Amino acid sequence: MISIKPALAVAVALMASAAMAGPLVVRAAGPSAASFKPGQRLADGPITLKAGDSIVVLDAKGTRSFSGPGSFSLAAPSAVAQEVAFSDLLVQKPARRARIGAVRAGGQDQGPPTPPGVWALDTRASDTVCAIDPANIALWRADTTAAQTVTVTRDDGASASVMFGAGQALATLPPAVAGKAGALTIAGGKAPVTLTVKQIAAAADVEALGVALIEAGCQSQFQRLATNTLQN
Repeated sequence: MISIKPALAVAVALMASAAMAGPLVVRAAGPSAASFKPGQRLADGPITLKAGDSIVVLDAKGTRSFSGPGSFSLAAPSAVAQEVAFSDLLVQKPARRARIGAVRAGGQDQGPPTPPGVWALDTRASDTVCAIDPANIALWRADTTAAQTVTVTRDDGASASVMFGAGQALATLPPAVAGKAGALTIAGGKAPVTLTVKQIAAAADVEALGVALIEAGCQSQFQRLATNTLQN
């Protein structure tokens, strides 16, 4: 008879390893920044930061920031109430229902405008982007001063026009070019932009979504997820 003890030991070790997994690095700055790469999974223990160091991490409870010098427990509960609803960020909503704005720290100016939430696709620059449902994609533009029409061409040759009215930031991708992962080339702005759409599975929480975005190469949406869940 073959003993199942070794297999059981491996399974237990894997479960223990998963339980000890810590949050994901969003960004880091300072003398120790090279030790904290975006998307890196940290051990679920204390981290030591030097003077001038800062790090932002994301887990199922949201995004937290730490500044050195000092030693900080990543497993410690946030000072903010734990029951924070991030459900809207996990669902890819159509353009007409996309919520404008984000959970911002102290309501301070966060610099240049960014798309709302996680799922609206930024048309300003070529990028790798993620969608749960490629048939339900919203395009976003930063400059809403005037009406604009852009042409979207899929990598299989399908093409359609997308119209933004004056003051309109979000527009739904037409069915003629929606519904498939792959490259979308958008023409009609200052220069053509190519968005490479990758399909990912729905996630149970913001940490799982962060992992999926990182693994698919959707770095800009990972950063927006972090911005939208910043707790302190």
